[in-house]
Amino acid sequence: MKELVFAIVALGVFSMFYPGIVDAGMYGEVYIPEHEFIGFFDENGTYTIFAGVKNKEYFPIIPTVTISIQDGDDIIVREYKLAAIMPDNMLPMKVQIPEISTKNPILLEPSITYEKTVGSFTGGYIIYDDSLQILDDGSLVGKIRNGGEDVFEKFRIYGLIKDKDDVIIDIASSDIYDIMKPGDVFDFKLMAAPNIADRVDYYSCFAFGDDAIQPLTVKKNDDTFTFRYTANAGFMNAEFSDDGSELSMYSSNGFLLPVVGSFEFPTNSISEKYDVILDGEKLAKGASAKDPKIKFTESVETLQSIDEMGNWHLYFEVPEAFQGNVKISGFMENDGTSVVPDEIDLTTLIYYEIEGGQVLDITAKPKKASLVINIDSVEDGELLLKINDFLVRPFDNGEFIAQIHSEPGLFNEETETVYITDEFEFENGLTITIPFKKGTEKIEIFGSYVVPEFGQMVMLVLAATIVVIVTISKKTNSFSNLFYTKM
Repeated sequence: MKELVFAIVALGVFSMFYPGIVDAGMYGEVYIPEHEFIGFFDENGTYTIFAGVKNKEYFPIIPTVTISIQDGDDIIVREYKLAAIMPDNMLPMKVQIPEISTKNPILLEPSITYEKTVGSFTGGYIIYDDSLQILDDGSLVGKIRNGGEDVFEKFRIYGLIKDKDDVIIDIASSDIYDIMKPGDVFDFKLMAAPNIADRVDYYSCFAFGDDAIQPLTVKKNDDTFTFRYTANAGFMNAEFSDDGSELSMYSSNGFLLPVVGSFEFPTNSISEKYDVILDGEKLAKGASAKDPKIKFTESVETLQSIDEMGNWHLYFEVPEAFQGNVKISGFMENDGTSVVPDEIDLTTLIYYEIEGGQVLDITAKPKKASLVINIDSVEDGELLLKINDFLVRPFDNGEFIAQIHSEPGLFNEETETVYITDEFEFENGLTITIPFKKGTEKIEIFGSYVVPEFGQMVMLVLAATIVVIVTISKKTNSFSNLFYTKM
């Protein structure tokens, strides 16, 4: 049984109290250290990239990492939006790019952009005591504690696995924790693949992170269809059949163990029943990574359920070291049997900032395609909302309409209507800033669509992974990129 390298632990603890000495000069940066950015072909022949994204800002961030690979005469570019990273922490990332075709690809310097976000896991930490041990099979066991004041939801523990030469040999993540209250202490375990167990020397760069939930938008007939999945396998190049009933994707599972793919689809009918066929290569039962793969085509067992919002959840197993096509059939046209709730409380799920008053509540009204924000205004001010394509979409002309309702005047309630236009990009989100006058009681924003394509439980995840903080300048009243026209 191996013990952890306590010198590294000591350095990590030391840097918490004296951050200006460790990595001197790096504060105010988000970067990937050069020695922790590695590209190689794994034992299955899939090009794999390990990296550790370090946050040296003084606030939590959500980074977007752009990776470029010179593959012969081609440049392959991939963009990855990661989970939140706390200040002075590093989040490990592992990605696989099966499209690489040459034997000697060149991994180019990455670029990183980031957005300030809420401190989802502020105060969470690994307990460095005798419980933290590396076992004979290369796995790590230990304890974590929520030392903050907030409840943690839907998260994992991540860590880099390194050998005795300080080289990253894998990236590990724990099982998902549903909820962790302030003061809770939980056991955790990070597993190493059997083929690297004898090379594991220590684990480092522990991080609390959101589960890897990925959104995909696919053209379906003359419309778009947005769905989400979470899995350790990758899914890409999704497309629908001409009649919209079958969804095909390419999938790659770089692990030597099966993983579960979990999909969430908007519901068109309560009669939809999904079937999944895998067509590709996998390891034979009991085979090792050095053995040749077998080709197969088979219908796999699935589990399907519907949540309280009427959204479909589909689960199926992706075999170890699988590479190939996945076909999901059973999609139907909307037949009116799915039920949409009249109201959804989003008060705690949308990031907002307000000057001149207080937000009382935020409610989505899907049937009216509107968001209603009730406020208590004490003076003239402005309301900023951070939204995204899952939450509300503009009309076809790219505009939103906002109605600002003030307390009754001499004759009746005063209502001001404004058009709001802005460039709308899902990946970057959208900031809507609306000025209001003293006495305003309600602001209602209308679009072409308002949630619930995804349910209440999923919105909890969206709050942590997509809805991000945007800082309002306290010194100006500028509404950048926004244009208002009174009706």
